[in-house]
Amino acid sequence: MHKDEFDDFEFQVESRLTSHGVYVQAFEEREDENTYAVTYESIAAEQGSVPHSEIGRVINVLRDLHADDWSGADVEATVHDLEGEVRGYWYVDAEWFDRLHNGDLSQTDFSEKVLDTLSV
Repeated sequence: MHKDEFDDFEFQVESRLTSHGVYVQAFEEREDENTYAVTYESIAAEQGSVPHSEIGRVINVLRDLHADDWSGADVEATVHDLEGEVRGYWYVDAEWFDRLHNGDLSQTDFSEKVLDTLSV
């Protein structure tokens, strides 16, 4: 993705997530690693918990902003509360997006894989 395209993509990600109470603090595309790294602040994160619904929102926004044939990218996420304290980490493997898109992985199994990566 060219810089101008990425800047617009980053703006769209931030705008869509902000409307759901998810405030992006940093968003980085590491093309050489096929990875998006996102750090966001959650109004609902508490000690020992990261809202699963917000994880889904982040993933769905990334999926919605790509073409239907997108085979995915790794996603690494760090979640902070409103005081700036880290509340958790989660990730998605690019292969899971590809398998989901191809019908080799159900939405439920995809969600379970992602939630299994959550560390608080």
